[in-house]
Amino acid sequence: MPTEQDILRTRVKTTGIVEVHFSFKNLNFKLFDVGGQRSERKKWIHCFEDVTAIIFCVAMSEYDQVLHEDETTNRMQESLKLFDSICNNKWFTDTSIILFLNKKDLID
Repeated sequence: MPTEQDILRTRVKTTGIVEVHFSFKNLNFKLFDVGGQRSERKKWIHCFEDVTAIIFCVAMSEYDQVLHEDETTNRMQESLKLFDSICNNKWFTDTSIILFLNKKDLID
């Protein structure tokens, strides 16, 4: 039987779009987890219509890794390039955008 910590540390590669609904203090939220691979991006752009916030995650541990689909492109640079394109997209001028740098524990 997995422990609570086992469940929290479980990672599954995201392909396609995973939508999660939850409530907190009488507020309803929809969370979309989208695949970050280049081939996945065209599938999720429609999810951003009418969003109030975007949490964009970049793995700090990928600073020295390359993309699976393009071994000449640094993963972190690719993520930050995508983040920049989202920040400068006219559809998100009124959207709060949060950059979340995670996986620091993997580089300690």
